[in-house]
Amino acid sequence: MLGFSTHNRLSKLEEDYARLKRDFDGLEVDMAELYDKVKKAMGRYVKNKALIEAHDAQAAGLPQPPIPENGQGHLLTDRQRVIQQEILRRRAGG
Repeated sequence: MLGFSTHNRLSKLEEDYARLKRDFDGLEVDMAELYDKVKKAMGRYVKNKALIEAHDAQAAGLPQPPIPENGQGHLLTDRQRVIQQEILRRRAGG
């Protein structure tokens, strides 16, 4: 049988272990939450960086559309205008 002092020391160790385990479990939850937040933030950062780079590449690589002298220029090609008219007709129910 265990003596009284040995039993007290064992109880104290068990309590300390339970407290440490509880604290560690809490830290694991905190770490998981922090990981999720960082993962989301990095995802937003990567997405924003890609959008900025795409915008910069598009702005640097594409020339400005020519403006006709009469100021009545069309931004669509003939084929694009035909397709647009078909889409508008379908939307109108005809």
